[in-house]
Amino acid sequence: MDSFKPFLFLATADQAWIAGHKESLQQEFELNVFTSGSDCLSALNERQPDILLLDTQLPGCDAWSLHREIRDDFNTSDVYQFLLCNESEAAHPDLVADDFMLRPAGGAPLLSKLRLFKKSLQQKQEAKAQMAYAQNVAMTAMCSMGELGVVMEFMSKSFACRSIQAVGEQALSALQQYELDGIIHFVWEGESYTTRSNQAEILDSDREQIAQLRTLGRLLEIKEQLVVNFEHTTILIKNMPEDPERCGRIRDNIATLCEGIESRVAGLLLEHDNLLKQQGIRYAVCEIRDSVANLYERQQAHQQQGREMMIGLIDDFEAAFVHMAIRADIENMMISEMVELRHRLDELWDKPNEVEAKLRVVVASLETLAGDVGAGRPAAL
Repeated sequence: MDSFKPFLFLATADQAWIAGHKESLQQEFELNVFTSGSDCLSALNERQPDILLLDTQLPGCDAWSLHREIRDDFNTSDVYQFLLCNESEAAHPDLVADDFMLRPAGGAPLLSKLRLFKKSLQQKQEAKAQMAYAQNVAMTAMCSMGELGVVMEFMSKSFACRSIQAVGEQALSALQQYELDGIIHFVWEGESYTTRSNQAEILDSDREQIAQLRTLGRLLEIKEQLVVNFEHTTILIKNMPEDPERCGRIRDNIATLCEGIESRVAGLLLEHDNLLKQQGIRYAVCEIRDSVANLYERQQAHQQQGREMMIGLIDDFEAAFVHMAIRADIENMMISEMVELRHRLDELWDKPNEVEAKLRVVVASLETLAGDVGAGRPAAL
Protein backbone atom coordinates (compact mmCIF):
# COMPACT_ATOMS: atom_id res chain seq x y z
CA MET A 1 0.00 0.00 0.00
CA ASP A 2 1.18 3.52 -0.81
CA SER A 3 2.57 5.12 2.35
CA PHE A 4 2.13 8.66 1.01
CA LYS A 5 -1.14 10.06 2.43
CA PRO A 6 -1.93 13.73 1.86
CA PHE A 7 -3.92 15.56 4.54
CA LEU A 8 -7.60 16.04 3.50
CA PHE A 9 -10.36 18.10 5.08
CA LEU A 10 -13.90 16.94 4.23
CA ALA A 11 -16.58 19.55 4.99
CA THR A 12 -20.12 18.21 4.48
CA ALA A 13 -23.20 17.46 6.57
CA ASP A 14 -24.44 14.65 4.30
CA GLN A 15 -24.03 11.68 6.66
CA ALA A 16 -25.01 9.20 3.99
CA TRP A 17 -22.32 10.58 1.66
CA ILE A 18 -19.76 10.48 4.47
CA ALA A 19 -20.65 6.89 5.30
CA GLY A 20 -20.40 5.86 1.64
CA HIS A 21 -16.98 7.41 1.00
CA LYS A 22 -15.16 7.61 4.34
CA GLU A 23 -13.50 4.20 4.15
CA SER A 24 -12.17 4.65 0.60
CA LEU A 25 -10.96 8.18 1.39
CA GLN A 26 -9.13 7.00 4.53
CA GLN A 27 -7.21 4.48 2.46
CA GLU A 28 -5.80 7.28 0.31
CA PHE A 29 -5.67 10.27 2.70
CA GLU A 30 -5.37 11.39 6.30
CA LEU A 31 -9.02 12.36 6.69
CA ASN A 32 -10.60 14.96 8.96
CA VAL A 33 -14.40 15.33 8.67
CA PHE A 34 -16.28 18.54 9.55
CA THR A 35 -20.04 18.99 9.48
CA SER A 36 -20.02 22.78 10.00
CA GLY A 37 -18.25 25.67 8.32
CA SER A 38 -17.08 27.23 11.61
CA ASP A 39 -15.36 24.02 12.72
CA CYS A 40 -13.68 23.69 9.33
CA LEU A 41 -12.45 27.31 9.40
CA SER A 42 -11.10 26.98 12.95
CA ALA A 43 -9.21 23.81 11.98
CA LEU A 44 -7.76 25.57 8.92
CA ASN A 45 -6.23 28.23 11.18
CA GLU A 46 -4.47 25.54 13.22
CA ARG A 47 -3.28 23.24 10.46
CA GLN A 48 -3.64 23.54 6.72
CA PRO A 49 -4.61 20.43 4.72
CA ASP A 50 -3.22 19.52 1.34
CA ILE A 51 -6.76 19.46 -0.05
CA LEU A 52 -10.16 20.74 1.07
CA LEU A 53 -13.17 18.78 -0.18
CA LEU A 54 -15.99 21.31 0.39
CA ASP A 55 -19.73 20.70 -0.06
CA THR A 56 -21.36 23.98 -1.06
CA GLN A 57 -24.62 22.78 0.56
CA LEU A 58 -22.98 22.78 4.00
CA PRO A 59 -25.73 23.93 6.42
CA GLY A 60 -25.34 26.74 8.94
CA CYS A 61 -23.02 28.87 6.76
CA ASP A 62 -22.62 30.39 3.37
CA ALA A 63 -20.32 27.74 1.87
CA TRP A 64 -19.73 29.87 -1.21
CA SER A 65 -18.47 32.75 0.96
CA LEU A 66 -16.35 30.30 2.93
CA HIS A 67 -14.85 29.10 -0.34
CA ARG A 68 -13.98 32.72 -1.30
CA GLU A 69 -12.72 33.58 2.18
CA ILE A 70 -10.28 30.67 2.19
CA ARG A 71 -8.96 31.61 -1.25
CA ASP A 72 -8.61 35.33 -0.40
CA ASP A 73 -6.78 34.74 2.90
CA PHE A 74 -3.01 34.85 2.36
CA ASN A 75 -2.43 32.11 4.95
CA THR A 76 -4.87 29.65 3.33
CA SER A 77 -4.79 30.64 -0.32
CA ASP A 78 -2.50 27.73 -1.23
CA VAL A 79 -4.98 25.09 -0.01
CA TYR A 80 -6.20 22.98 -2.94
CA GLN A 81 -10.02 23.37 -3.04
CA PHE A 82 -12.27 20.71 -4.52
CA LEU A 83 -15.93 21.73 -4.56
CA LEU A 84 -18.99 19.50 -4.56
CA CYS A 85 -21.52 21.84 -6.15
CA ASN A 86 -24.56 22.10 -8.43
CA GLU A 87 -24.56 23.15 -12.06
CA SER A 88 -25.37 26.82 -11.45
CA GLU A 89 -22.54 27.15 -8.92
CA ALA A 90 -20.13 25.52 -11.34
CA ALA A 91 -21.02 28.21 -13.87
CA HIS A 92 -20.71 31.03 -11.31
CA PRO A 93 -18.22 33.74 -12.46
CA ASP A 94 -16.73 33.91 -8.92
CA LEU A 95 -15.71 30.25 -8.90
CA VAL A 96 -12.03 30.14 -7.90
CA ALA A 97 -11.78 26.48 -6.89
CA ASP A 98 -8.99 24.27 -8.22
CA ASP A 99 -11.47 21.58 -9.23
CA PHE A 100 -15.15 20.64 -8.78
CA MET A 101 -17.71 17.90 -9.35
CA LEU A 102 -21.45 18.21 -9.78
CA ARG A 103 -23.66 16.58 -7.22
CA PRO A 104 -24.42 13.80 -6.80
CA ALA A 105 -20.60 13.37 -6.83
CA GLY A 106 -18.73 10.35 -5.63
CA GLY A 107 -17.59 6.85 -6.46
CA ALA A 108 -14.85 6.05 -8.94
CA PRO A 109 -14.81 9.44 -10.76
CA LEU A 110 -14.20 11.31 -7.50
CA LEU A 111 -11.46 8.89 -6.34
CA SER A 112 -9.85 9.07 -9.77
CA LYS A 113 -9.60 12.87 -9.59
CA LEU A 114 -8.34 12.77 -6.01
CA ARG A 115 -5.70 10.19 -6.94
CA LEU A 116 -4.50 12.38 -9.81
CA PHE A 117 -4.12 15.25 -7.35
CA LYS A 118 -2.37 12.95 -4.88
CA LYS A 119 0.11 11.83 -7.60
CA SER A 120 0.75 15.43 -8.64
CA LEU A 121 1.25 16.48 -5.01
CA GLN A 122 3.66 13.60 -4.41
CA GLN A 123 5.69 14.56 -7.48
CA LYS A 124 5.82 18.19 -6.31
CA GLN A 125 6.96 17.15 -2.86
CA GLU A 126 9.62 14.86 -4.32
CA ALA A 127 10.79 17.66 -6.61
CA LYS A 128 10.81 20.03 -3.65
CA ALA A 129 12.83 17.54 -1.61
CA GLN A 130 15.27 17.12 -4.49
CA MET A 131 15.58 20.89 -4.81
CA ALA A 132 16.17 21.20 -1.08
CA TYR A 133 18.79 18.45 -1.25
CA ALA A 134 20.48 20.07 -4.24
CA GLN A 135 20.44 23.43 -2.48
CA ASN A 136 21.90 21.86 0.64
CA VAL A 137 24.62 20.14 -1.40
CA ALA A 138 25.39 23.41 -3.18
CA MET A 139 25.56 25.34 0.08
CA THR A 140 27.75 22.64 1.61
CA ALA A 141 30.05 22.74 -1.41
CA MET A 142 30.25 26.54 -1.25
CA CYS A 143 31.01 26.39 2.47
CA SER A 144 33.61 23.71 1.88
CA MET A 145 35.24 25.75 -0.88
CA GLY A 146 35.30 28.82 1.34
CA GLU A 147 36.76 26.88 4.26
CA LEU A 148 39.32 25.19 2.04
CA GLY A 149 40.16 28.61 0.62
CA VAL A 150 41.40 29.61 4.09
CA VAL A 151 43.91 26.76 3.97
CA MET A 152 44.98 27.65 0.42
CA GLU A 153 45.45 31.28 1.44
CA PHE A 154 47.71 30.20 4.29
CA MET A 155 49.74 27.98 1.95
CA SER A 156 50.26 30.91 -0.40
CA LYS A 157 51.25 33.41 2.30
CA SER A 158 53.41 30.98 4.29
CA PHE A 159 56.17 31.06 1.66
CA ALA A 160 56.84 34.69 2.59
CA CYS A 161 57.36 33.73 6.26
CA ARG A 162 61.05 33.70 7.17
CA SER A 163 60.69 32.53 10.77
CA ILE A 164 58.67 29.99 12.74
CA GLN A 165 57.06 32.85 14.69
CA ALA A 166 55.81 34.38 11.43
CA VAL A 167 54.38 31.00 10.36
CA GLY A 168 52.54 30.80 13.70
CA GLU A 169 51.00 34.26 13.28
CA GLN A 170 49.84 33.42 9.75
CA ALA A 171 48.31 30.15 10.98
CA LEU A 172 46.44 31.96 13.78
CA SER A 173 44.97 34.30 11.17
CA ALA A 174 43.57 31.22 9.38
CA LEU A 175 42.06 29.86 12.62
CA GLN A 176 40.39 33.20 13.30
CA GLN A 177 38.64 33.00 9.93
CA TYR A 178 37.08 29.74 11.18
CA GLU A 179 36.13 31.57 14.43
CA LEU A 180 38.18 29.06 16.41
CA ASP A 181 40.06 29.48 19.68
CA GLY A 182 43.34 27.71 18.91
CA ILE A 183 46.80 27.22 20.39
CA ILE A 184 49.75 26.44 18.10
CA HIS A 185 52.86 24.87 19.62
CA PHE A 186 56.21 24.43 17.82
CA VAL A 187 59.24 22.41 18.88
CA TRP A 188 62.62 22.25 17.10
CA GLU A 189 66.23 21.54 18.03
CA GLY A 190 65.63 21.82 21.78
CA GLU A 191 63.62 25.04 21.43
CA SER A 192 59.86 25.74 21.49
CA TYR A 193 57.38 28.51 20.72
CA THR A 194 53.68 28.69 21.61
CA THR A 195 51.06 31.20 20.49
CA ARG A 196 47.27 31.54 20.85
CA SER A 197 44.34 33.16 19.02
CA ASN A 198 43.52 36.78 19.84
CA GLN A 199 46.73 37.02 21.88
CA ALA A 200 44.95 35.24 24.73
CA GLU A 201 46.96 34.07 27.70
CA ILE A 202 48.48 30.61 27.48
CA LEU A 203 47.97 28.92 30.84
CA ASP A 204 50.28 26.38 32.43
CA SER A 205 47.42 23.89 32.18
CA ASP A 206 47.36 24.47 28.40
CA ARG A 207 51.08 23.72 28.12
CA GLU A 208 50.69 20.59 30.24
CA GLN A 209 47.76 19.43 28.12
CA ILE A 210 49.74 19.91 24.90
CA ALA A 211 52.73 18.05 26.34
CA GLN A 212 50.46 15.09 27.19
CA LEU A 213 48.56 15.07 23.88
CA ARG A 214 51.64 15.38 21.63
CA THR A 215 52.44 11.71 22.21
CA LEU A 216 48.94 10.30 21.62
CA GLY A 217 48.68 10.18 17.84
CA ARG A 218 48.16 12.30 14.77
CA LEU A 219 44.56 13.43 15.39
CA LEU A 220 42.46 13.37 18.57
CA GLU A 221 38.94 14.61 19.30
CA ILE A 222 37.94 15.10 22.94
CA LYS A 223 34.44 16.56 23.33
CA GLU A 224 34.61 20.03 21.78
CA GLN A 225 38.43 19.94 21.49
CA LEU A 226 40.59 18.86 18.56
CA VAL A 227 44.31 18.09 18.60
CA VAL A 228 46.47 17.60 15.48
CA ASN A 229 50.10 16.51 15.95
CA PHE A 230 53.10 16.54 13.63
CA GLU A 231 56.83 16.28 14.37
CA HIS A 232 57.36 20.00 14.93
CA THR A 233 53.78 21.27 15.16
CA THR A 234 50.74 20.78 17.39
CA ILE A 235 47.39 22.55 16.99
CA LEU A 236 44.92 22.48 19.90
CA ILE A 237 41.40 23.76 19.10
CA LYS A 238 39.28 24.60 22.14
CA ASN A 239 35.86 25.26 20.57
CA MET A 240 35.01 22.94 17.70
CA PRO A 241 31.54 23.57 16.14
CA GLU A 242 28.56 21.66 17.54
CA ASP A 243 27.09 20.98 14.10
CA PRO A 244 28.44 17.51 13.15
CA GLU A 245 28.66 18.29 9.43
CA ARG A 246 30.57 21.54 9.88
CA CYS A 247 32.67 19.98 12.62
CA GLY A 248 33.76 17.25 10.19
CA ARG A 249 34.72 19.78 7.50
CA ILE A 250 36.61 21.94 9.98
CA ARG A 251 38.44 18.89 11.36
CA ASP A 252 39.63 17.91 7.88
CA ASN A 253 40.67 21.48 7.05
CA ILE A 254 42.56 21.92 10.34
CA ALA A 255 44.41 18.65 9.69
CA THR A 256 45.37 19.92 6.21
CA LEU A 257 46.33 23.31 7.67
CA CYS A 258 48.56 21.67 10.28
CA GLU A 259 50.24 19.59 7.58
CA GLY A 260 50.95 22.78 5.63
CA ILE A 261 52.35 24.45 8.75
CA GLU A 262 54.59 21.45 9.39
CA SER A 263 55.89 21.52 5.80
CA ARG A 264 56.79 25.20 6.04
CA VAL A 265 58.49 24.76 9.43
CA ALA A 266 60.48 21.79 8.09
CA GLY A 267 61.46 23.92 5.10
CA LEU A 268 62.64 26.77 7.34
CA LEU A 269 64.70 24.37 9.47
CA LEU A 270 66.26 22.87 6.34
CA GLU A 271 67.06 26.33 4.97
CA HIS A 272 68.61 27.30 8.30
CA ASP A 273 70.70 24.12 8.36
CA ASN A 274 71.86 24.68 4.78
CA LEU A 275 72.87 28.26 5.57
CA LEU A 276 74.88 27.06 8.55
CA LYS A 277 76.62 24.49 6.35
CA GLN A 278 77.31 27.10 3.68
CA GLN A 279 78.75 29.42 6.28
CA GLY A 280 80.97 26.61 7.59
CA ILE A 281 82.16 25.81 4.08
CA ARG A 282 82.98 29.47 3.46
CA TYR A 283 85.02 29.71 6.63
CA ALA A 284 86.84 26.48 5.72
CA VAL A 285 87.58 27.74 2.20
CA CYS A 286 88.77 31.02 3.67
CA GLU A 287 91.21 29.19 5.91
CA ILE A 288 92.47 27.08 3.00
CA ARG A 289 92.81 30.20 0.84
CA ASP A 290 94.86 31.96 3.51
CA SER A 291 97.03 28.86 4.02
CA VAL A 292 97.72 28.45 0.29
CA ALA A 293 98.44 32.16 -0.09
CA ASN A 294 100.85 31.98 2.84
CA LEU A 295 102.52 28.93 1.30
CA TYR A 296 102.92 30.80 -1.98
CA GLU A 297 104.47 33.80 -0.22
CA ARG A 298 106.83 31.58 1.77
CA GLN A 299 107.91 29.79 -1.41
CA GLN A 300 108.60 33.14 -3.03
CA ALA A 301 110.59 34.30 0.00
CA HIS A 302 112.61 31.07 0.16
CA GLN A 303 113.32 31.22 -3.54
CA GLN A 304 114.56 34.79 -3.27
CA GLN A 305 116.65 33.91 -0.22
CA GLY A 306 118.28 30.98 -2.06
CA ARG A 307 119.02 33.22 -5.04
CA GLU A 308 120.71 35.80 -2.86
CA MET A 309 122.73 33.14 -1.06
CA MET A 310 123.89 31.61 -4.36
CA ILE A 311 124.88 35.02 -5.76
CA GLY A 312 126.78 35.78 -2.57
CA LEU A 313 128.60 32.48 -2.77
CA ILE A 314 129.66 33.10 -6.40
CA ASP A 315 130.88 36.58 -5.49
CA ASP A 316 132.93 35.10 -2.63
CA PHE A 317 134.49 32.53 -4.98
CA GLU A 318 135.40 35.23 -7.53
CA ALA A 319 136.98 37.40 -4.82
CA ALA A 320 138.91 34.42 -3.44
CA PHE A 321 140.39 33.59 -6.87
CA VAL A 322 142.13 36.98 -6.91
CA HIS A 323 144.08 36.19 -3.72
CA MET A 324 144.86 32.56 -4.55
CA ALA A 325 148.19 31.69 -6.18
CA ILE A 326 146.67 30.05 -9.20
CA ARG A 327 148.00 30.17 -12.71
CA ALA A 328 146.36 32.85 -14.75
CA ASP A 329 144.92 30.46 -17.31
CA ILE A 330 143.35 28.27 -14.59
CA GLU A 331 142.02 31.35 -12.75
CA ASN A 332 140.48 32.70 -15.95
CA MET A 333 138.88 29.33 -16.66
CA MET A 334 137.38 29.07 -13.14
CA ILE A 335 136.09 32.66 -13.27
CA SER A 336 134.59 31.94 -16.67
CA GLU A 337 132.86 28.84 -15.21
CA MET A 338 131.47 30.87 -12.30
CA VAL A 339 130.14 33.57 -14.64
CA GLU A 340 128.51 30.87 -16.75
CA LEU A 341 126.95 29.40 -13.59
CA ARG A 342 125.58 32.82 -12.62
CA HIS A 343 123.99 33.25 -16.08
CA ARG A 344 122.41 29.78 -15.95
CA LEU A 345 121.01 30.39 -12.45
CA ASP A 346 119.57 33.74 -13.57
CA GLU A 347 117.87 32.06 -16.51
CA LEU A 348 116.51 29.32 -14.23
CA TRP A 349 115.14 31.77 -11.65
CA ASP A 350 113.59 33.98 -14.35
CA LYS A 351 111.90 31.00 -16.04
CA PRO A 352 108.17 30.63 -15.05
CA ASN A 353 107.74 28.04 -12.30
CA GLU A 354 104.95 25.43 -12.85
CA VAL A 355 104.29 25.03 -9.13
CA GLU A 356 104.14 28.80 -8.68
CA ALA A 357 101.62 29.14 -11.53
CA LYS A 358 99.38 26.44 -10.07
CA LEU A 359 99.49 28.08 -6.65
CA ARG A 360 98.38 31.36 -8.21
CA VAL A 361 95.39 29.62 -9.89
CA VAL A 362 94.44 27.87 -6.65
CA VAL A 363 94.57 31.10 -4.66
CA ALA A 364 92.39 32.93 -7.25
CA SER A 365 89.80 30.10 -7.22
CA LEU A 366 89.63 29.98 -3.44
CA GLU A 367 89.22 33.76 -3.37
CA THR A 368 86.09 33.41 -5.52
CA LEU A 369 84.65 30.57 -3.42
CA ALA A 370 85.31 32.23 -0.08
CA GLY A 371 83.67 35.51 -1.10
CA ASP A 372 82.37 37.54 1.85
CA VAL A 373 82.75 35.26 4.85
CA GLY A 374 79.98 37.10 6.72
CA ALA A 375 77.45 36.86 3.84
CA GLY A 376 74.52 34.51 4.13
CA ARG A 377 74.64 34.38 7.91
CA PRO A 378 71.35 32.60 8.93
CA ALA A 379 68.73 34.57 10.80
CA ALA A 380 67.41 33.27 14.10
CA LEU A 381 64.38 30.99 13.89
